[in-house]
Amino acid sequence: MRRFFLVQLILVITSSAFAQHNNLADTIMLHEVVTYAPLKKYQAGAKIEPIPGDQMIIGQAGSIDQLLMRFTPVYLKSNAGGLSTIHLRGTSPNHTSVNFGGININSLTLGHSSMSEVPVFLFDEIDLQYGSSSAINGSGSIGGALHLGLANNWTNGMKLKTTLSEGSFGEQLYGAKLFAGNGRFESVTRLFYFSLKNDFPFNNPKIGDVEHPGTIRDRQRGAAIENEGVIQEINYRFNEKEALKSALWLEHDWHEIQLTMNEIWTPKVPETLDNKHIRFWSEYENRKNPLNIRGGLGYVHDMQVYDGDKKQKIGTNRLIAEIEGRQDISTRLGYKLGVKYQYIKPDVYAYSADVIKQEQQADFYFSSFYTAWNRLKLTLNLRQLFVTNFEAPFTPSLGAEYRVFSTDYSVFKLNGNISRSYRIPTFNDRYWGTQGNPNLKPEDGMNYELGLNYALCKENIQSDVKLNVFYMDVKNWIEWRLGAVDWTAQNVMEVESKGIEFQSNTDWTVNKLKFNFRINYSFNPVETIKDESPTGVTGRQLLYVPKNIGNTYLRLNYQLWNVFADGGYTGKRFADYSGSYYMPKGYELDSYFLANCGISRKLSLFKQSVFLSFALNNILNTDYQNERFYAMPGRNFRIGLSTDINIH
Repeated sequence: MRRFFLVQLILVITSSAFAQHNNLADTIMLHEVVTYAPLKKYQAGAKIEPIPGDQMIIGQAGSIDQLLMRFTPVYLKSNAGGLSTIHLRGTSPNHTSVNFGGININSLTLGHSSMSEVPVFLFDEIDLQYGSSSAINGSGSIGGALHLGLANNWTNGMKLKTTLSEGSFGEQLYGAKLFAGNGRFESVTRLFYFSLKNDFPFNNPKIGDVEHPGTIRDRQRGAAIENEGVIQEINYRFNEKEALKSALWLEHDWHEIQLTMNEIWTPKVPETLDNKHIRFWSEYENRKNPLNIRGGLGYVHDMQVYDGDKKQKIGTNRLIAEIEGRQDISTRLGYKLGVKYQYIKPDVYAYSADVIKQEQQADFYFSSFYTAWNRLKLTLNLRQLFVTNFEAPFTPSLGAEYRVFSTDYSVFKLNGNISRSYRIPTFNDRYWGTQGNPNLKPEDGMNYELGLNYALCKENIQSDVKLNVFYMDVKNWIEWRLGAVDWTAQNVMEVESKGIEFQSNTDWTVNKLKFNFRINYSFNPVETIKDESPTGVTGRQLLYVPKNIGNTYLRLNYQLWNVFADGGYTGKRFADYSGSYYMPKGYELDSYFLANCGISRKLSLFKQSVFLSFALNNILNTDYQNERFYAMPGRNFRIGLSTDINIH
């Protein structure tokens, strides 16, 4: 019923728009990049990469995990169901913050977000920050951070964007964005609905105690997904330097917990996870005086229900307030300082009210930049978090960028960054029943990074090549280990992550043909160098972290046609450390290569823009596992229709 209502709403709005096609509004598109530019301003030497717009369009029918797996050198552990977690530079999912406005949307109980529950369609910009950034983003940003951005268009008139797509195995997406404003006031409504039956066929090998000869053909069941959400923005611009912006994000994500290859053969009924989220962020900014003021207020409600049992609720409520002052003393020197306060009240059936009723957190931070000789830029960031009944470390970072040389058509830069990072334990780590450990120490890391960046810009070709080397050491790494009686959270490990990342992006124009070619590659050994547990394992690659991962992307644009192809390689990963005669170091999942392609065409219908697209995924029909014993879909397709309509 929800899906039917949403489809009808989109069709009615679209029909109304086409009926008025002769009167086009003058829509002013002054895109303010709300994430990338401010972050780079105070983080010289940090590696922050925006996801290109054409790749955002390709990925708009899915969630952010598919986007990152296909177009970045980042590994995500995922199955075909509703669970997908990021392992940025070999760290755990708890070590990457996911930021929306002034909110880190990661669960305060689990410590991370499922990337399959973050829809690409709702956002205009997605920036990926590699490496430690706790001095900027706070607790948890040991491996890096994701920034979800909404562009401020300050629409004058009305504009409607819609998308509908159908795909294999019952995949459906319906989405709409409605922009309305007068150049000063703007309302933006973004809504989407996504569902997937996930009833794909797969090769089921002889596993577990199931006796059947070799590999047989099975069909997945118990992996259905249904996600829906809306973001409502209300923005008002008093003048060019003063504005109030608000965004309310409502999200409902439901999925069956995917049955394993063994469980397919049993009569087991799949269990379910139901997540509901309310996220609100409002921000006022005043840049009329030398000291610019920015203030924000936020509220977050997260609630998870396991298998429909409302007695086992896992939820939290957060109130957030932030005030910040910024001043550019000159074009070469500037600073900002601020404080961020959070009041957190958990609502978790497994927590005792005698142990935790509420928690308060206050971050004090300072950032500055200085440019010397028009070649060298230095930045300094300082942060101190205060937490109720917990001691968090002081967190500094220092970054630098140096322009080695520049000509009329090329630039070569060196950049570097040294930063400390930390993560306070999750509520589950500290307070879950009798297994939580309130005496845990915060995870504490150091990150060192050096990068080279060469950019070439000529009449028919533009190219950007980046090479980064990094080293990260994280002490007091927290894991849940089996103790004398039960599983408990413990500080047991010291982890060392190091590696090389290579990225290149080239645009080439030949007459009316436009090419874009990208390459990403990461070599990332990540090992435990100290383990205080009696059964600890050292000197081996961490579980579900490939040493090698890479992908490539080619797009061809000719007039109104776009054609693309991309392919990604994921190396071997340890799934456990159990060891056997054939695999003495533990069970390793095989490496795999996935290839995808697609084509799209822009049409003009009643003087409005219409886009038709077709994509073919896993075109080689690769049989692989991204998580042990969980099947993944083979070759599949998606066909889509999108519109971009001006309304009077």
